[in-house]
Formats: sequence, C-alpha cells, structure tokens
Amino acid sequence: MSHQRRREDAWEQGAWIWSSLLYGVLGIATVLALLDGEPRGGDRWVMLALAAAMAAWNLAFERLGVSEETPRLALTYQAGLVVIWFFLAGFDPTYFSLLLALYPQIFRLFRLARALPAAIALTVVVVWREVLLSGRPLSENWSAVGGGLLSVLFGTLFAIWITRIIEQSAGRRELIEQLESTRSELAAAERESGRLAERQRLARDIHDTLAQGFVSIVLQLQAAEGELPQGADAARRHLELARRTASDNLAEVRRLVWDLRTEQLGAASLGEALGRLTDRLAEETGVTATTTVTGTPRSLSPDAEVTLLRVTQEALANVSKHAQAGRVALTLSYMDGEAALDVRDDGAGFAPGADGSGPNGGLGLRGMRERVEALGGRLAVESTPGGGTTVAATVPL
Repeated sequence: MSHQRRREDAWEQGAWIWSSLLYGVLGIATVLALLDGEPRGGDRWVMLALAAAMAAWNLAFERLGVSEETPRLALTYQAGLVVIWFFLAGFDPTYFSLLLALYPQIFRLFRLARALPAAIALTVVVVWREVLLSGRPLSENWSAVGGGLLSVLFGTLFAIWITRIIEQSAGRRELIEQLESTRSELAAAERESGRLAERQRLARDIHDTLAQGFVSIVLQLQAAEGELPQGADAARRHLELARRTASDNLAEVRRLVWDLRTEQLGAASLGEALGRLTDRLAEETGVTATTTVTGTPRSLSPDAEVTLLRVTQEALANVSKHAQAGRVALTLSYMDGEAALDVRDDGAGFAPGADGSGPNGGLGLRGMRERVEALGGRLAVESTPGGGTTVAATVPL
C-alpha cells in the first residue's frame, strides 16, 4: 500500500479536526490575552490583526488544497503559520498553546523523514521565542533549552510511534482487502465452474434426448419411405418433407450441443485447439490449412476462448461449404490488451451485404458478430467475388 494511501487513511480523513483545533486554540488564546489586559493601545489591534491573519492564512491554504502532494505549498503554509505565531507569542504567552495545533500540522503535511527536521526547526524557533521573552541571554536560559530538547525528543518518539501504528493499521487494511479480493475471485471462479458444468449437463441432456429422438425419427421415416407401394407419390413427398425437416432439426440440435460443450479446448491451449480444427479441415476436404500463433500467449476468459473457437468453426464451415478454396490460413495474434483471429481463404469469395454477411452464410456470420460484440470485441468480414474471404475477430484480453 502506498505511503499516500496510508496518510490519506490516517491524517486526511481527520484534516477538519486539526483545522478546528487551530481555530479553537487561536480563539481561546486571543480571548485570554484580551482578558489579561496586555497588550494595550495600538498593540492590541496589531495582535488582533495577526490572529485574524492566521485564521485567514489557514482558510486560504485549505481552499488551495494544501497536502503532502503539494510540498511547496505545504512548506509555504507551515512557514507562514510559524512566522505569525512567532509575533503573536511576543504579545502574550498564551499563544504558546497554538503549538498544540502547529506540531500535528507538520506530521500531517510532511513525510516522517521531512517532518522530523521541520519539528526540530519549529522547536528551535520556540526556544528562541522563549529566550527573547525572558530578556536574558541563552546561557542563562537552560530551562528553555532543556524544555526544547525534551520536546524534540518526546515529540520525535511520539511521531515515530504514531507512524508505526498508522503503518500497522494500513497493513491490516491491505490484508483485509486482499482477502476480500481473493474471496471475490474464488466466488467468481465457482460461479464460472458451475456455469460450465450446467452447460455440459444441458449438452448431455439434449444429446441423449432430442438428438437421439430426431435420429430415430429420421430412420423411421426412411423405413416408411421404403415400405410405400408404387404410385404413392403424394405420400412419398410428405414423408420426404418430414424426413428433411427432421434432418434439419437434428443438425440444429447437434450444432446446439456443439456450442454448449467445450471439450475441444480441454487442457489444450487455444492455439492448439484451433490447430486441430484446421488439421481436420485439411483431412476432410484436402484443402491446405495452417494455423499460426503470434505474440506471447496470454490468459483469456473462458467465454473469449469459446467465442474465438466458435468463430473459427463457423468460418471453416463456410470455407468447406461455399468457398471452393485451395488454401486457408488461420492466424491467432496476442497483442497488448486484445487477441485477434484472422481466417483467410483464396476461394470464390462473395459480395458482402451491409452487415458483412453473404447470401450463403448470412445467419452464421451474424451469429459470429453477435458472439464477438457481446464480449466487447469486433468482427469484420472482407470479401470480393473471386478474391477470397477474410474473417477478422478481435476480443479484449
């Protein structure tokens, strides 16, 4: 935890207390000085003017935001207070009580390494003021010198003690904050683990019920078509439409299961998972497909990794179905603050619509864009008829 944070906790929150103390002691000392009857005549007005000047000086620097972060302003502020106090103490000894407010201001506005010399300097000024008031030389004012030395000694020890208490308190607070942060991270990890587990459960349930049911329906319809007698063309058309509908829905269910499951990542890195996808494409279609990873691999959120994986799957599926490409190059780049995925092919290409989608893959490309933008990323599709296609996705790290 920074030194400024410690001072903010220990001193700045109570800055109004020290200002109130200064105003209060100044007012009481002035009233007592007036009740003593000293000084008299014009000196009394000078004393009142100096007291008003000290109050105005303190208020002005409070408005300017004097703090440890403004060392020159703090030094000017403290020096001005000491000078005004020096002259006030010459009018009446009751103004020595202002030291109760001046010393804390030193330790509030300066770090310990600077506050101690400043406190010693103030003590020297105090001793000097006492010697001047006594009218005797320094050699005959050992009580003032001794009192000053004791003040410096006890003041220094007290300041060190208070500083250690502040640091210990700050250390405890930092530890508590770390524990709370760790607790929040653990809770987030548990929620994420539960979410992924629920996705896996849904995928298994859908696969074991809907998918298997559609498979059975398709097989039964195929068997029914085979049992139709000659001339039942109308019934055959209805069965064909029903079988086609069941097959389409089976494909959608399998796609949904594929989206829900994340085993293709597993313990492998994202780059390795993408490499397996291009290898599979090359094996199934004969297209030359490569995967390249650039930059230093960094940790992505599970949602970001799954999104890039799904974008790759959709892009490669479009290549397989529509592109008639001979070469596909996939590049995963880790950059400052984001990860970028590029899928380029040298296929037939198409003329993108206003949303970047084409006539054959509009829904798929829109789905990719929605996935990426949901993470705060960007997706762009560049293609020209006969010039190949590039799908570029970028997600924040």
